[in-house]
Amino acid sequence: MANMRKFAKYWRESASLLILARDGNQAASKTKYNYKVLVFKRTEKTAFLPNSIVFPGGAFDKQDENPQWKEFLSQMGVPSERLLQLSKVDGHRSFIFDNSSDVLDRNVSLRLTALREAFEELGVLFGFQKETTGPSYDGFSQAVKDFDISSRQKSIHDSEKSFLDLYKELNVVPDLFNMYEWSVWLTPALFRKRRFETVFYLIALNQMPPVFPESHEVDDYIWDTPSGLLRAHKEEKLWLAPPQFYELTRLSHMTDIEEIVHFAQNRNHKGSTLFCPVQYFCSDATVFVLPGDDLYPKDYDYVTPHDDLEAHKELTAEQFRRQAQNLHRAEHKGLHSQTYHMNIIPFNQHLCVNGDNKHLSKL
Repeated sequence: MANMRKFAKYWRESASLLILARDGNQAASKTKYNYKVLVFKRTEKTAFLPNSIVFPGGAFDKQDENPQWKEFLSQMGVPSERLLQLSKVDGHRSFIFDNSSDVLDRNVSLRLTALREAFEELGVLFGFQKETTGPSYDGFSQAVKDFDISSRQKSIHDSEKSFLDLYKELNVVPDLFNMYEWSVWLTPALFRKRRFETVFYLIALNQMPPVFPESHEVDDYIWDTPSGLLRAHKEEKLWLAPPQFYELTRLSHMTDIEEIVHFAQNRNHKGSTLFCPVQYFCSDATVFVLPGDDLYPKDYDYVTPHDDLEAHKELTAEQFRRQAQNLHRAEHKGLHSQTYHMNIIPFNQHLCVNGDNKHLSKL
């Protein structure tokens, strides 16, 4: 892979974590889902997407690729072969995974970014004790408890201590092995000043951990089912950013957390096609096309705003849709009104956003 750090001047790199936890009160909640997803509302003063509902996550930091992580993991009994397995991915690799030779592999360091941000924002720390036999092999992670979470969270958030220092002090190994590569999104080119390429990982717990929201970044947090969050968005009770809406939509078609973990384990090394939405204007909607759609630009450079932005503004979204045989797009008719159209087989053996996952049974 060619060195793609040249894109650093156009966007920042980040990682987010889809945290799922088994719902112990499923019967009482009268829902078909046996799990809930953890999200939070950004504060009004947040620079990027204020007041939006997001998964925990944030910008990549130099401390996340510190080579000392590898030394620490070795001291804690993590076999180098197991660490190397995280980097063996067969499918698409986006720019964000490009490695330099003298730092920690990006497939490891980006997982650390996601773990660090989840702790900084919500006080949830994932890991396992050295004295145990290591991480679980059932696909589920666990939250580290029984320490002064609030004070440690503040020290990490305020950069008084490094994330590596925290794991050393607690004698805990970060659980890199029960978190699964899920997707990669890039902010559209029309947002010239604040763009992020973000890798999303999924992690699952057998029970909901206590949450400690960080006051400067987190206005509130929510545990809810995918369908519950999507419904609240449509009822204008909250607003989900497009990547969150998309990922919750395809998660909403899976109601069993065991099934999700099994799927995520099997798909973990299949790669992730970069999703950078390209915008078109229609008379009754704004349309964002995604890779695989016939109207997605060929050889897109991810930097140049699409020059046919208003070429179809006299057409309705439905008329515009008829111009394509292969569809992978979102039609926005308002901040809280999105409809997905997808008739292609998802890339990288992933879930289809409209729930048509017959292709998985043939793999």
